[in-house]
This record gives sequence, C-alpha cells and structure tokens, in this order.
Amino acid sequence: MSVNNTNHVKKGKLKMFLLFLFITTFIWFLSKFSREFTATVDANIQYINLPKDVLISEDNYKNVSFDLTANGFDFLFYKIKQPSVTIDVDAYYKKGNRVVEISRNDFTKIITSQLKKSIAVKNISIEAMHIKLDKLESKKIPVRFSNDIQFEKGYKAVGEISIIPDSIVISGPSSFIDNISELLTETVNLENLKTNVNKTIAVQISNKKEISYSQNEVKLTIIVKEFIQKTLTIPIQLINVPSQIELKIIPEKLNIKFDIPMEKFNAYNENNFSIICDFNKRNNEGSFIIPEFSKKPASILTIEIQENKVKYLIFK
Repeated sequence: MSVNNTNHVKKGKLKMFLLFLFITTFIWFLSKFSREFTATVDANIQYINLPKDVLISEDNYKNVSFDLTANGFDFLFYKIKQPSVTIDVDAYYKKGNRVVEISRNDFTKIITSQLKKSIAVKNISIEAMHIKLDKLESKKIPVRFSNDIQFEKGYKAVGEISIIPDSIVISGPSSFIDNISELLTETVNLENLKTNVNKTIAVQISNKKEISYSQNEVKLTIIVKEFIQKTLTIPIQLINVPSQIELKIIPEKLNIKFDIPMEKFNAYNENNFSIICDFNKRNNEGSFIIPEFSKKPASILTIEIQENKVKYLIFK
C-alpha cells in the first residue's frame, strides 16, 4: 500500500472517531439535561405600578431565594440570566395603608406565573411579603450661594447677590427630606471681578433617586461697580439737653467716610446726613457721648464716623 493511501485511511479513521465522539457527547448532554433537578435560585425583586404619592421604602426586600425544580436546560437558562420577580404594588394596595401585604400563597403564584410553566417553586425564603411604603412629601428649601469671589481692587458688588429662584421645591420620603434645610450652589470661582455677572449655575443635589427637585439650576446675578471713598464733615446736633444747663461738645463736627460708586460721587453731600448726640445717653464717668446717625441714605452700606466719642462740658 502506498504512503498516500495509508495517510488517507488514517484521516478517515480520525474523522469517524471524532464524529462518534460528538454523537456520544450530544446524546449524553441530552440525557443529562433532560432530567429534572432541584436547586436554590436567587431572583431580583422589582416593584412596579406604585400608587400616587407613595414611594417604596428603602428597607424592603431586594431579592428572594427559592427551590426550583426544572430540567437542566431551564437551569442552564437561569444560570446565564438571573430570574427577576416583578410585583404589581397597585394590585394589592389598599388606600391609606403604609404597608402592602401579599400572602405566601399569592407570592408563590406571582413567582410561578413569571417562570416557565414546567417549573415548580418551593421553599420561598420570604414567609409573607410586606412592602413598606413612604408617603411622598414636598417642601421648599432655600438655595445658598457658594462662592469664592475676589473683586478687582476698588470694585464691589452693588446690593445683594441675586439668586433666582431663591428656593427650590424638593419631594421625597419624609425620612430623606426632613433633615434638608438648605441647598448649596456649585462653587463659583471668580477672580479680579470688575464686570457684572449673569449666568446659570447648578445646584448641588443628592444622588438619592428617592428625592426629586423642581429644578437643578438657578440664575446668578451680580451687579459690580467701581467704588471710591468719600469724606464729609457733618455738624453734630444735641438732643435732650435740659434748658437750665449749657452744654459744650468737643468736637462740634465729625468727619464721616463712606464708599460710593464712582458714578454717584456727587450725588451725596452734607445735607444727606445727620449726626446726633443724645444727652440722655451720656457717660457721666467719662464725660462723653457716643455719636450716632439720625439720617443717612439707605443705599450707602459702608459708612464710618471717624471719632466714636464726643467729649462734653457742662456749664450751669
């Protein structure tokens, strides 16, 4: 027999052996996996169709285990894809109740109905399903601006920094929102600021899916002006001095200084201010009176009297 014929015979025998091995393995596989097995399986629990104004509480069951009797093919399927049990909460909910109760028998039916018909379910790890509900509540929370702003020298914000809206409505279980008293914006870093700011900024919100927000952004507005310091000399007015005494004060005029937008430098003069010394508020031991403003423009926020004590002499 030639070498070529010998090789051809060997290859033929190898192919027959491999074919026989494949057929034998396939028959074993069918025989093995056609038999019924019983084993414990874990399944995820999903809650659907929640009634209005309620939420699923955090401490409810997330999964359930049970003994499954099925053929090997079904077991192989559930090993590859973990089963999931879906519970229609609204189907068992009674209005006003904070707990939804599902009997063991009904829970078994729910599980069985969502698996293949040939599968038997026993020994469920949950005796009776009690689904705890949280009432959905809402409240308005103030928004606080978190900032790191550095103004250019000589520049300041005019009035209050504006956040619109200044509060946001949050909704969720009371256990989640009761302790929330304020919401912070994302930190805004502005350096050498000398122009107005109008921008939308994000609000720092919780990553808890149980809490919802009416909005997650606010509008920030900062009006910026260049300021200059102005000094005025204001005469002191005496009040509540008895008619029978003569009172002399030192000094009789006081210098005040205040910051004002450069564009309004000439808008204010001595007539816009009034300083008084109240004789009834005198300090007898030190023979002085604390001066105070009786009139000043409300728009001027930073103002200083350069002397905080006025000496007095009494002549009878």
